[in-house]
Amino acid sequence: MKMRRILPILMSFLALTIVSCTHLDRPSEIIGQSPAHYDWGKTPPPAPDRARHQITGKRPFEWWYFDGHLDSGETFVGAFLDPNFTNGEPGVAFSLYSPDWKKRTILKTLDTSDMKSSLEDVNVTCSAGYVERIDEKTYRVGWNMDGLKADFTLTEQAPGWRPSGGDGVNEDHLDFFWVVHQARNRVEGTISENGTDRHVTGIGYADHNWGKKPLNEITRKWVWGRILAGEYTIVYADVDYIDPSIDSRPLYISRGERQVVGTGSPVIRQWDFATHPQLQRHYPRQISVDYVHEGIEAHFHIRHKALVEELDLLTVSGLTPATQWIARTFVARPTYFRIIADYDGTITENGKTETIEGECLYEVMGFE
Repeated sequence: MKMRRILPILMSFLALTIVSCTHLDRPSEIIGQSPAHYDWGKTPPPAPDRARHQITGKRPFEWWYFDGHLDSGETFVGAFLDPNFTNGEPGVAFSLYSPDWKKRTILKTLDTSDMKSSLEDVNVTCSAGYVERIDEKTYRVGWNMDGLKADFTLTEQAPGWRPSGGDGVNEDHLDFFWVVHQARNRVEGTISENGTDRHVTGIGYADHNWGKKPLNEITRKWVWGRILAGEYTIVYADVDYIDPSIDSRPLYISRGERQVVGTGSPVIRQWDFATHPQLQRHYPRQISVDYVHEGIEAHFHIRHKALVEELDLLTVSGLTPATQWIARTFVARPTYFRIIADYDGTITENGKTETIEGECLYEVMGFE
């Protein structure tokens, strides 16, 4: 009789303990603001930072990332990972979204000997695709997996960027690095599905990340987004580093082929958070980005329209289902969200203000 009474109490206590292990309170708002203005320059990445890096550390990782919005209404996102930050093996990923955001996603883990990547400049080859830099303004990139093939030529329209300035970005003693290869490019090529080829055009983006140890030991979370507004190309992020001495909040703005802003000190506010019912993690439905310095002002308001990607990162970690459950229950629930949004705002240069509005994407990565 006593055990019958005690057992429900024990079960309730265990359930509460399990939930509390990885529970995160939903924030009301997050405001990222640097204590001073950081000038991070307007320099594109040199060849060694476009290439694969020789990284020593606990568990190095590196990836080249590409996305694009096609004139057909489709959107693609692809990456080459050497190695992948989730499982330590090389891999290739490609997603193709239809105009109504239905997606087809392919993620392949490769043998170590399959992927070859240059240490001199960006050049990646493997059985599932390739990346090749043709000249100063031109890349070729392609994916070939499971009956879906894409071959694109990417021609630069807005320059790349290697943030630098001694204020916690791309410094040798850090563990995480990021450069933009092409802030905006013209996409032209073919997509082949089940033997049928079609010509596509659009506008895209290419960047590159690498690091010395597991991402969950470097950062708690980040929000990252890009806006293409007429001649203006805007890239922003707010990275919540575990090390409190690192303040990383990049903002890139170009007008045509001229970079206007390269800084580490916008004010980025996130609020109106939603909680994903299955993943039990939060993402902002509204973001504002504000920057004022030496005659240049930028103010953007970004508003959630639809969640188009939600991913439990443990499912692509290579861990067994049992180990995933233990990690998810007692350690962390790493997640990734991709969101389509509307934006509006203004950009002022030397007293002249232009209004911008349209549709954009942003992502939220979390490792807690």
